[in-house]
Amino acid sequence: MMNRRKAARILAPAAAAALILGLAGLLAAHQSAQAAAEGSAVPGISWVDHPASIPVVRAPRNPGLAVCASRNLRVRMERRGLLGAGLYAYIYGARNTTGHACYVTGRPSVKLSGQTLASAPNVLDVTAGVLRPGASATFAVTQSPRPSCAPAYTRHGILRTSRVTPRVGIAARPVAATGDGTVFTSRCSKAEVTPIGLAPAAPKPDKYSPLVVRLQAPARARAGQVLTFTVVITNPTRAAIRLSPCPSYLVGISSARLAAYRLNCAAPVIAAHQSRVYDMRYAVSPRARRPAWPRSAGSCSTRPAPERAG
Repeated sequence: MMNRRKAARILAPAAAAALILGLAGLLAAHQSAQAAAEGSAVPGISWVDHPASIPVVRAPRNPGLAVCASRNLRVRMERRGLLGAGLYAYIYGARNTTGHACYVTGRPSVKLSGQTLASAPNVLDVTAGVLRPGASATFAVTQSPRPSCAPAYTRHGILRTSRVTPRVGIAARPVAATGDGTVFTSRCSKAEVTPIGLAPAAPKPDKYSPLVVRLQAPARARAGQVLTFTVVITNPTRAAIRLSPCPSYLVGISSARLAAYRLNCAAPVIAAHQSRVYDMRYAVSPRARRPAWPRSAGSCSTRPAPERAG
């Protein structure tokens, strides 16, 4: 099984840290995560309602290259597994097999058993960009349970599924995915396709890079609830780190939009080998849908929200 994890760091306001909460599986994810240095924790610092702007990573401009198309790419499944509770993904790589670069952007056209898949959110956090010869872009076919659907089982209690090879079209005519490209479908699974693109460049290290961020959150949340949880920031270094300028962070759940806030920096210095606990709140929208779509459940990310690739 595949568990997508991201490096935990805190950035200045220009690049807010993201704390993305899933509606399920958070507690187990947190318990399995080990901080680089535990340190000794001090009493929690209260949450403050200081909204902040959400930064966006702009996709690189097309320098005049042709858009990558199926005829230029070799599509094959690279891996598959759970991205979070209720969300299974078949992740495909599209390798540039030509001797020249092309510009990868948009969303592939994918058909399963003749049915064109709907658009899925950008769960892989990819961006448009220049695809060099021999390099690969990434997209995913995701599956989630259909609400109020009764699965079909065999008389031996096995879920009835079908093996289907996707037909993938990237800016041109469809081609069959090569390699281990089959997808298992059932009548109660909803399949969608994510944008295709490249992983965003990692942020440059700064003075906040050594900090270790841990999430302590309940395993479940419900629509309309004010979710309370804590974040522990540990300084594993031999020198104190001052939170100046005061960092911002993103917080959200899988099935509702993100919100950005400024951290409470009333006590701005985290001493060497010390931890600080921050109380957090997030108002879950009464319209939050089910089932949840976990994004990096139980993890922290320093990357600003990427501009959608398509």
